[in-house]
Amino acid sequence: MTASDSARDGEATEYTRWNFAVIVIESTFFMAGLAWVDPAAVLPLFVGRLTPSTVVIGAIAVVQQVGWKLPQVFMAAVLGHRPHKLPFLRWPVLFGRLPFFAFVVYLWLVGVNDPAVVIWFLVIGYSCISLGNGFLGISWNDIIAKSIPSRLRGRFFGTMQFTTAVAAFGVGFVVRWVLGPGGPGFPMDYTWLFTAVAVSLALSTIGCWLVREPIRPALDRPQSFGAILRGIMPMLRGQPAFRALVVTALFGFGIAFAMSFYVVFAKKELGVAEATAGIYIWAMTIGGAVASILWGYLNDSRGPRAVLRGAGLMVMMTPLLAVLIPAAVQAVPALRSALPYLFAIVFLSGGASIGAMWMGSTNCLFELADHADRPRYLGVFHLCTLPGALGALLIGWLLNWLSFTTVFLLMSAGGAAALVAALLMPDVSRGLRSAS
Repeated sequence: MTASDSARDGEATEYTRWNFAVIVIESTFFMAGLAWVDPAAVLPLFVGRLTPSTVVIGAIAVVQQVGWKLPQVFMAAVLGHRPHKLPFLRWPVLFGRLPFFAFVVYLWLVGVNDPAVVIWFLVIGYSCISLGNGFLGISWNDIIAKSIPSRLRGRFFGTMQFTTAVAAFGVGFVVRWVLGPGGPGFPMDYTWLFTAVAVSLALSTIGCWLVREPIRPALDRPQSFGAILRGIMPMLRGQPAFRALVVTALFGFGIAFAMSFYVVFAKKELGVAEATAGIYIWAMTIGGAVASILWGYLNDSRGPRAVLRGAGLMVMMTPLLAVLIPAAVQAVPALRSALPYLFAIVFLSGGASIGAMWMGSTNCLFELADHADRPRYLGVFHLCTLPGALGALLIGWLLNWLSFTTVFLLMSAGGAAALVAALLMPDVSRGLRSAS
């Protein structure tokens, strides 16, 4: 084993401790900060105040995924031959978040008097955050892979998810009060929540500027965007593990990130009060926190493939629970008053599935690629799974024609496809075997 592959195969690097702490803190500010206006439980309620369209709700989820995925294949061509990737982390995170800060200023100065302008400003703000994350995604992941060894990555991502969940749990209490009868009322309630998001994003941005980068091998010469595209089919044909990973993520992420429709269903079809969104945030974060311990243990003991299989199971079960829980309550009238709280089980499962999909797929990619090849693998992976990002938009469109129950059953079938692909995936845990 060479020094250049040490982080990949199990040894600590010169910045392991520093980056472990800084990236966990930075990511906690970012991910828990978004919970102030959670895309699954709170943001749909704000959009619903401005427009009845479910397509808008799906569109916001789509731009978040497309903005994250699409730029990465272009950045793979930019970064593949560059050993120094830190500048491509710092500047996109700064400029990508400025439009959202401007949106918050707009809410304070103008308010929501023109719903169309607010919606466009909101979509642009979230789109720029996602695009900024897309342009920095390869650099961020590459620095993690270079500085966090294989044997610690489950613990690293598990810690990140756990601290995020604990912070978001506290956020849920505040959100419940702000949106409840004792809060400031619309629109100031959402203005305060968006302001809290902006403060959290600012602290996350500072954290990104504190990250340190270990220098590892890169490609000898630049690889063109066209060459990366031409290599996609050989990668998919020749590498069964990479192909299975793409299929799992294609279905898994597309369904796992459609959580916003469950809260819409709860409000429209089940009569759940708007303030209950805080409970659903708690459920998602508790599910993510408890599951992160399991996923981290599975990753470090049995490899990321085991995590991905658990993710496929949870993705399949979450929409199925959204169908079964109301049906069970209908069959037992004594449970009807408890329906808003029983439905939180859906968000428990959803929180667990999102964390598992992210941890499992990311660590599978880290195991499949050497340092020099990692930007290409990351870019191709996100390009191939880009159609899955349209899942939320498709679901929003289907809800104009089909019932929630029918759409949720279709989502469960997609989750089953992700589970089957994960079960068929060959072992990828080279780093764990080397560490053993």
